[in-house]
Amino acid sequence: MPKKILLLILAAALLTGCAGPSAKPQTTAAESSVETETAETEESEETEEDEDLLFDEDETLGDPEEGDTEAPLLAEAAASVSGVIKKYKKQDYILKKSNKKKLKWEDVKGLSEEELRYAKNEIYARHGYIFKADDLKKYFKSKKWYKGTVKASKFDESVFNKYERYNVKYLKSVKTASGQGSLSTASSKKKIDSYGYVDGHSKLSFVLKKGTLKEKDGYYEVKAVYRQAVTVPGNMKEGDSVTVSFNDLKKDKRKLTLKEDGLYEKGDKSASYYFYPTGKKAGVPIYEDSEDRVDKPVYEGKLYIRTDAVTGEGTLGETKKFKASSLKKSNKEYNAVYFDSKGYVTKLIFVGD
Repeated sequence: MPKKILLLILAAALLTGCAGPSAKPQTTAAESSVETETAETEESEETEEDEDLLFDEDETLGDPEEGDTEAPLLAEAAASVSGVIKKYKKQDYILKKSNKKKLKWEDVKGLSEEELRYAKNEIYARHGYIFKADDLKKYFKSKKWYKGTVKASKFDESVFNKYERYNVKYLKSVKTASGQGSLSTASSKKKIDSYGYVDGHSKLSFVLKKGTLKEKDGYYEVKAVYRQAVTVPGNMKEGDSVTVSFNDLKKDKRKLTLKEDGLYEKGDKSASYYFYPTGKKAGVPIYEDSEDRVDKPVYEGKLYIRTDAVTGEGTLGETKKFKASSLKKSNKEYNAVYFDSKGYVTKLIFVGD
């Protein structure tokens, strides 16, 4: 090897040795503000069992405020943020351990949709994310620990540990006030779907059986009788008779005859039911004199009701939160029942006369 090249190699080696260890990257203010928490997180990761995560670890998290800016709740956020600030005035975090463990239903149970939104974004706030939404700016400005140091365009989600990544995705999946976005599809969904929907609610009515309700993680399980409208051909003419089922579970069939003032059962002296003729063969519901639709039991099974479901009477009436205690002493009937995309009840309405 030429002498000149050998001398150059030796000089480079001496310079490297004198420089010492690689210079530590400059720590931002945001990283300093969470330095203690990060150390605790690392310790937690060493002691906590490494379970499989439910979400794809390689999936990017995207814009943290995407969806927040489009959500209906944003319209009221500016006005209601003061209430959230007041509620959490004496505690630094809504979900203090969201950087130390996988969140579960027990952790988010009872949080409002707005609180879940702030809880998700406080994971970003720990790392100095500068928010765009006015209510988020106001909320995190109220926290002494928050230091907004990283612009949205410069933020790198690689600063998150595995728990933070998981929890951002989990909190995004929780769509409602009680975390039902994390529920699996209800086993009753396929059965209920088979009967169809009208005006947003199931065509079925349901009788919920007293004393059968059980509280689960995020929903109630209750035994119910599924009921369907009793129908007759819409083109029936006076003098026509038809045999229809009044109870599929008990094989209860009855012969009805159409007279001038309505449908008669055998031996009736006055009409028991009536219907609105359509001139078409397709079946139409029959009604009692009180104008209540006549429904028949078609199936007995379970119904799954979200813990944030509401109940009421009449299509335009006020609703209130469904209470499990309402089924302690009596059965409850609802004939306009609404479901979410996973088959859980969101609204139970009784439409009477």
